[in-house]
Amino acid sequence: MRITSGKLKNRIILSREGRDTRPTLERVKESIFSILFDKIENANFLDLYSGTGNMSFEALSRGARRAIMIEKDTDALKVIIDNVQRLGLEDQCRAYKNNVLRAIEILENKKEKFDIIFMDPPYRENLTKKTVEKISLCNILSDDGVIICEHGKYEKMEDTIGEYVKSDEREYNRKIVTFYKKRKW
Repeated sequence: MRITSGKLKNRIILSREGRDTRPTLERVKESIFSILFDKIENANFLDLYSGTGNMSFEALSRGARRAIMIEKDTDALKVIIDNVQRLGLEDQCRAYKNNVLRAIEILENKKEKFDIIFMDPPYRENLTKKTVEKISLCNILSDDGVIICEHGKYEKMEDTIGEYVKSDEREYNRKIVTFYKKRKW
């Protein structure tokens, strides 16, 4: 796996052995960042269920100001930290071991706001809607921010979740990427 664009283009991102981590495919990643091209510069990026940190590293390479990665699996977190050090991104990102729903509450308590929130939860656990609901409840998305949800085909996402409305949806074989923005009243 590699970074596809920006100042770190073609740098390798390490991944854990086995099938416990599913990094976002390169063509899906390219598509997402093409959609986000005007939002990425100086953005605060939150990567939930971050796996390898792949999406955060791509965001930083393309001009995001900082990235926060949340991952509860200890082995995956070790890979993320190794990638941070290898890529020299210690000043721009942090990785935390925590349950994502609990981490969102902590970020709310710290009064954090993010321009882009990406999530790729384990497909079999149907966590996508619950996570978007928690983000809405805790209000950690900036007013003009976007939530990007990568999820399995069988997990249908509603048009409205909390204060967010679906703004786009793309299908890539067995995965779907759904975008949410704050509802304009």
